Amino acid sequence: MFILLLSSVTAQAQSLQQRLTQANSEPEQVSNQLLSLPATTLSTEDYLVLAEAQLRLRNKEVAMDAAGKALDSAAQPYAKAYAYLLKAQIYGILYRDTAIAITQLEQAEHLLQHSEDRLSLELYSDVLQSFAQAYNQLGNIPRALPYAQRSLALAIKQQNAEAELKARITLGRLTLQNNAYGEAYQHLNQALTLASRLQDDEALASIHLRLGMAYRKIEDHNQALEHLLLAKQRFQQLQRQASYTYTLIYIGETYLEDAATATQAEQHLTEALQLARQQEDLLRVGIATLGLGRLAVLQQQPELALQHFNAAQQLFRQQNVQTYLQETELALAELYLQRGEQTLASHLLQQLRDQIPQAAVYLQLRFHELAARLFAQQQQWSQAYDSLQQANTLRLNQLSEQNTFQLGIINQGLQQAATANQWQTELAALQQQLQQQQSQTKGVLLALLIVLLALPLSLMWQRRRYRAQSPLPLLHSSHWQHFCQRLQQSNHQPLSLLAFTPTQSQALKLRFGEQQIQRLLQKFLQQLDSSALHSSCVDQDVLWLAVYSDAGDVNKLQQELAHRLRRQLPAALSEQHLLSLQLPLAQLLDKPWHSHELTALREALWLSWALCQSQPAVDKLWLATLHSTHPRACEWGSTAVRQDLLNAIRLGSIQLQCNNQTLAATAADNLL
Repeated sequence: MFILLLSSVTAQAQSLQQRLTQANSEPEQVSNQLLSLPATTLSTEDYLVLAEAQLRLRNKEVAMDAAGKALDSAAQPYAKAYAYLLKAQIYGILYRDTAIAITQLEQAEHLLQHSEDRLSLELYSDVLQSFAQAYNQLGNIPRALPYAQRSLALAIKQQNAEAELKARITLGRLTLQNNAYGEAYQHLNQALTLASRLQDDEALASIHLRLGMAYRKIEDHNQALEHLLLAKQRFQQLQRQASYTYTLIYIGETYLEDAATATQAEQHLTEALQLARQQEDLLRVGIATLGLGRLAVLQQQPELALQHFNAAQQLFRQQNVQTYLQETELALAELYLQRGEQTLASHLLQQLRDQIPQAAVYLQLRFHELAARLFAQQQQWSQAYDSLQQANTLRLNQLSEQNTFQLGIINQGLQQAATANQWQTELAALQQQLQQQQSQTKGVLLALLIVLLALPLSLMWQRRRYRAQSPLPLLHSSHWQHFCQRLQQSNHQPLSLLAFTPTQSQALKLRFGEQQIQRLLQKFLQQLDSSALHSSCVDQDVLWLAVYSDAGDVNKLQQELAHRLRRQLPAALSEQHLLSLQLPLAQLLDKPWHSHELTALREALWLSWALCQSQPAVDKLWLATLHSTHPRACEWGSTAVRQDLLNAIRLGSIQLQCNNQTLAATAADNLL
């Protein structure tokens, strides 16, 4: 009897999940159906579904009434817990009362924390997610992170891909706010793999949004815009107006990083503000208004900026959204400092002082930098120095984390290792410099303040200097790194890479020896017409050529060279197949080309080889070309570049042709 009862409860819960999914995707239709029924006929499940639909429609009174009736009528712990979760979401999203929302989540957790059945654990994962989002809204990242981590651990334990996807997106967002770039990228990259496998278009759009925010953080604004514009397009197609509005705001703020693109910033922020008002969403109204305030500062309109900042501050205070409130008050304090109104700036910073230790790291950094500037203006040198020390500790940690992130997304090699050592040496030297400066007199502190406030610009210049490459006069470079350097120096005609490799190179080595294969390739190189050749390299049994010419000529050259090379293979291995891959660099990479991105292109060769094997060889040749339908379709700096390339092929943003036939996007499915 107990087993039958348990089976019945499980079946009811599964039916509820299906109805809730429909309420999420078709809220108006589901609401109309339920509201047309007599209230006396509605069950607990009906009220839960109605509450979900009304939440999506943003009708807070009807949603709260339905959730309350579901809670009153619920007999099972699962249904009660779901009702508490819905009430928490209604309080948090529609009423913006995060404190009460947390009390509802605590009730749901109490009902679920000892459950063992699959559906209850899935619901518990959602509750933990909501805890993380609530504490993030309160600006308490240290409290938010453990809940998101518990949600991820629970999802992995249950092998629940959907829950894991949600948890990784949340963790990507939280770690990004804490300037933990490497951890954020890891979560978002794994989320991208999950979203692709689950074919979750909304999650894919959200990941593009978070990746855009990540690249904004490391000041790679071109990459940021690419991801944000993809997110905008996807949210628009999915008719997710709220997320679409958020994306407009972040695109606008990215354009604000350059005064030359202020017009584009204004267009996106103004559109976002109009949409937010139409949606009656005061949070997004506030965020867009904050962005317009920053635009006014950029355009040297301080009175307009003050008006926008005050309006945003009032909206965030009404909704108790602490992170954005802190961000607005820091923007106001900076504006007051620019206007010479030290008393107002000091008052704001004093109000924020107790909240800052729990705030996101990027807000802590801005607070201490502003405090240092304020104390310096007031000639309080000791306090200025203390604040400056805290700011620069955070700045150095951020640069160290940013450097670690960048090193983590490139292939390991001598040049990259050398770069890493240079950065570590630079950071260590800066730390030592700070320690030495503690013994200097107060009279020197003002000069120190000016120098260290210019530190970010200095470090940015140093990074660009490290990327510079010395010219190499040789056409043929036997070392891969030199080959990459030659490519980086090219500023003339478009370049394409051509790769050639025997598909059984190990068999050739066993039969004839490695030196014989090397001599064969060297002889082949000597016979080439150098007029179309920029540089060349032999690496891991692969001949790489960088050639000038347009697409049509490159196709002809690739075919001609492949036939010629195959004819030069030893006659004893007449069945030997040859693979050639063409990579048009202008389509695949943005200039300047970095060594780690050029190195990552080698992954494209192995992946293309794997995919071409499903096609018949023509004259024992596979002639392949990788085309990109839009710039930066693949993140070549990723630690999982093969997976990212597979995702791009599945999404159609990169196409692979083999022997003049375009492979279907589904060809990548078997390799995911």
